[in-house]
Amino acid sequence: MNRHFMRTPTALAVALVISSGMVQANEDETVVVLGQQLEDSSVGPDFSYVGLSSRTATKTDVAIGETPRAISIVTREQMDDRASISIADALQYTPSIQANYFGEDNKQDWFVIRGFKQANSGLYQDGTRLYSSGFYSWQIDPFGLERVEILRGPGSALYGQTPPGGVINVVSKRPQFDGGSGQFAIEYGTDDRKQISLDVNSEVNEKMAFRLQALGRKNGSRVDGVEAERIFIAPSLAYKFTDDTKLTLLTSYQKDDSDPYLQFLPMEGTLTSNPNGKISDSTAVGNTDWETFEREQLSVGYEFEHHFNDSTYFMQNTRYSKMDINLRQMYSLGYATDYGLGVYDPTNSKVLRGASTEEGTSDAFNIDNRVVHTFKTGVVEHTLLAGIDYQSIDIDSKDYASDPFVADGNSSIIVPAGGTFVSIANPLFDVFNPSYSNNVTLLDSNFSVVDESDRQTTKTKNNQLGLYLQDQMMIADKWAVQIGVRYDDSQNKTHNTTTGAKTKVDNEEWTTNFGVAYLMDSGFTPYASYAQSFDPIIQLDANGDPAKPERGEQYELGLKYQPRSFDGYFNIAAFEVSKENLARQVAGQLTQIGEVRNRGLELEAVANVTEALTLIGNVSFIDSEITADSTSSNVGNTPSQIADQLASAWANYRFLNGPLDGLTIGAGARYVGDSYADNTETNVVPSYTLFDATLSYRIEDYKFQVAAKNLADKEYVATCDYYCFYGDRRNVIASVTYDW
Repeated sequence: MNRHFMRTPTALAVALVISSGMVQANEDETVVVLGQQLEDSSVGPDFSYVGLSSRTATKTDVAIGETPRAISIVTREQMDDRASISIADALQYTPSIQANYFGEDNKQDWFVIRGFKQANSGLYQDGTRLYSSGFYSWQIDPFGLERVEILRGPGSALYGQTPPGGVINVVSKRPQFDGGSGQFAIEYGTDDRKQISLDVNSEVNEKMAFRLQALGRKNGSRVDGVEAERIFIAPSLAYKFTDDTKLTLLTSYQKDDSDPYLQFLPMEGTLTSNPNGKISDSTAVGNTDWETFEREQLSVGYEFEHHFNDSTYFMQNTRYSKMDINLRQMYSLGYATDYGLGVYDPTNSKVLRGASTEEGTSDAFNIDNRVVHTFKTGVVEHTLLAGIDYQSIDIDSKDYASDPFVADGNSSIIVPAGGTFVSIANPLFDVFNPSYSNNVTLLDSNFSVVDESDRQTTKTKNNQLGLYLQDQMMIADKWAVQIGVRYDDSQNKTHNTTTGAKTKVDNEEWTTNFGVAYLMDSGFTPYASYAQSFDPIIQLDANGDPAKPERGEQYELGLKYQPRSFDGYFNIAAFEVSKENLARQVAGQLTQIGEVRNRGLELEAVANVTEALTLIGNVSFIDSEITADSTSSNVGNTPSQIADQLASAWANYRFLNGPLDGLTIGAGARYVGDSYADNTETNVVPSYTLFDATLSYRIEDYKFQVAAKNLADKEYVATCDYYCFYGDRRNVIASVTYDW
C-alpha cells in the first residue's frame, strides 16, 4: 500500500469500516444502543443513522441484510446532523456516489453512481418515477424527506427505463399516529442564507392523521450576483379505513425564483494555465439581471394499501406532477480566437458566450399497481410480487433551434462575412475582467440578431407500460433467492410544431434480475446477483433510424454484516457493470458505437459503536474503461468526469451526562480522486479532500446547531468536460430548532 493512500481519507474510511465492525462484534448482546429504531419501517421515521429495512430494492419491505444487492440508506437524522441542503448534498457520505460533480446546482441534482452519470432518470419519489427530461428536471428539497434509499446497479427489472448506475428513491415525510408533534426552525448562513421552516403533525383521531411542512428560503452564492429563493409546502393526510385498508395522500408545491448557479467556464484559466492568470470561482459568466431560472413544481399523489388476508395484499402508488419553467442562462463557448474572431493572440482573454433558453410546461402521470402474495412450498417461503405500472410525460416547450450567441448591443466589432466586412453587436466577453451590458443582444450563427419570434415550439410525449413479476424465496430460513423479470413497451415522440419535424422511437424490452444470499447465524450474509437495465434514446441516428436504447448489465458479489445484537450495517461489494449503445454526438450527428465497462470495489460501514458514538465510513475504487467508441483512439481510456476513487468518513459523538450533557460534535472528511477532463486522458482534474463539521447543543425542546461544509474553504475544480466547474467553497449554517 503506497504512502499517498495512507495520507488520504481513504485510509481513515477503511479503518472505520474495519474497526467499527470489530468493536461491535465484541459488544454484549444486551447492550441498549441510543437511537435504536422503535419500529422497523421502510417508509416511516428512522431514529438513528442506520436504516434496517428498504422497499426500494424489491418493492416489498425487506431487511437490507436479506437483500442480495448493495443498498444504502441516508436517514433523516443523518441529513439533520449534516444540514443537508440538497439530495446530492445528502449523498456525499454514500459509497460509489460522486455527488455534485458540477458543484452545487439549483436546477437539478447531479450524480455519478458506480461510474455512470445519472441525470433525468433513475430518481424516484415514494416508489414512482420523477419523470424528467432536459431542463424539466425535478429537484426535491430534503426538508420534505424522511430518508433517501440508494439501490446501486441496474433496477430496470422492477422500474423500467433506468440507467445502469442505480436507482435513488426519496421517501417523503408522512403523517404519524403519534398524538401530535411539531418542529419550527430558523437558519442563517453563508452568502446571506436565510430560512424559516415548519413541520407539524396532528393525530386527528385513531383513524386520521395530518401533516404540514412549509419552508421559505432566500440565499446568495459564491458567484457574484447569483441569488435564489424557494418556497416549499407539503400537506399530507393518512386515513385508516380499517385495520386492513389505509390511504396516504402526499402533495407538495415548490416554487424557485433564482439565478442559475452553474458557471460553464473555459478549461484554460481554470484547470490549465492562461497568461492572463486564473479565472475566479466567483466570476459570473452571464448578466445576472438578464439570467433567470423560474420553476414551479406541483405534485399530487397517494399510496393505497389493502390487506385481503394475512398472506395477500394490494398496493397502489399514484402521482400527477406538473412543472412550469422559464430559463435564461449564459455560458462560455470558448475563447474568441478558437472561433476565428480577431487576430490570434496567445494572451487573449475574450470568450464567446452562448445562451440557453427554455420556456414551457411538463405534465407527468405515474401509477404502479402491485399484488403481493406469500405462501410456502415445503421448506421454501415465497413472496410473490406481480405488478403493472404506467408512466407518461407531456412537454410543451419553446426554444431556439440552436443556442444563440450573446452580444453587447451597446458596442460593435467588425468581422469578415462573404468576402467583405460587416459590423455586428460585440459578442466578446472578458472572463478575467468581466463587465456586463444592460443591452443584451442575441445573434444566430451568421451573427444576425434573433428575438422571441425566432423561437420554436416542440411537443414531447413519452409513455411506458410495464409488466413485472418477482419471486423472493427464503429456503430453509438460510437461502434468500430473488428472481425478477419485466416487459416494457415504451413510446417516445417529438414534434416541432414550427418546422413540422417529427421523431418517433418505440422500444420493447425484457429485463431480468437474479440474486442469491446465504444468511449465516453469525450475521454475515454473502451474496451474488445479476441485473439488467435499459434507457431509451429519443433521437434518430445519422441514417434517420430510431436510436437503440442504452442497455446495461451488472454482476455483483458481496458480503454483508448486520448483527442482531446492535445497531449496525456493513457491506463489501465487488461489481462489474457495463453500458452499450452509448449515445454520442459526432460531427453534429448521433452515433451509438460506444460501450463503457466499470469494475469496482465498495466498503461501507454505518454503526452506533457505543451509546454516544456513531461512525460512518466508506471507500470506493472504480476502474472505468471505454471498450468501444466511434473514435478508436479513445478505446481503453477512462471516460471524463469519473473519479477513480471515492472515500468518506463521519463521526458523531453525543455527550450523555456531566456538564456537557446535550452537546453533540460531528466531523467528517470527503475524498474525491483524480478524474479526466475529456475522453482522451489529456488533462487530469486533481483529487481533493474536503472537511465538514457540526456542533449542536440541545436543552429541553431547543436545539442550537452550527454546521460547516468545506471547513478549510478549499478552492478546487470539481470536474471538467470541455467546460470546467468549480466546487463549492465553505458553507456555514447556524440554526435554532424548537420541537414539541
